Amino acid sequence: MRKMLTVQITLLVVFSAAFGGIVFFTDVYDQVYTRIVSITCLSCIKLDPKTSSEFVFKTANGEDHPGFVLENLSKGPVFIAYRKDVCTYCDEMEPLIMNILNITFGKEDVFYKTINFKGDNITFIHINRDHAPKILTDSLQIYDKDKINGVPMFTFVTINYDHDGVVKPYYTTLYAKLGLKNDEEIKNYLTKVLEESISLYNDNKAGY
Repeated sequence: MRKMLTVQITLLVVFSAAFGGIVFFTDVYDQVYTRIVSITCLSCIKLDPKTSSEFVFKTANGEDHPGFVLENLSKGPVFIAYRKDVCTYCDEMEPLIMNILNITFGKEDVFYKTINFKGDNITFIHINRDHAPKILTDSLQIYDKDKINGVPMFTFVTINYDHDGVVKPYYTTLYAKLGLKNDEEIKNYLTKVLEESISLYNDNKAGY
């Protein structure tokens, strides 16, 4: 009887340890999977959606604009570029952005700089989802306007009067290579959206 009880206790301990390990490692796996896999590398699946550059007030998931965006929006429009480590389109787009803004940054960098662009201040923020803090990486879901859920993703935040006559953040988001194949066309399109952001900001900053 004592031997049987000892065996039962041993089996219970082994089962409990195994079950606890499964729960622990499953939780860790889920966290890693969610962080790394849930955002698609658009070039990996050869997806280059041509999406609208229309500006909107409502964030993609209904959450408030993050504090780091609002803080910089007091100085001028905010331009955010999102990427992952393994992302061919990201590697192709970033030199074009560096050329437009006359800046340099690395693919793994969390890079932030307020720069003078043709006489106006803009803040550029580069976010690599594989390295940046959660508060930065989570902002992708806030600005994923067209529910593409992939990178590269480019967000331009400016300001405008809403229907109630209140000046609020106003943004648009573009994806991948913008549906364009030629580097000059891509640079011209990004520049055009950036200039529109600046124009909106200057027209409405008195009320912000």
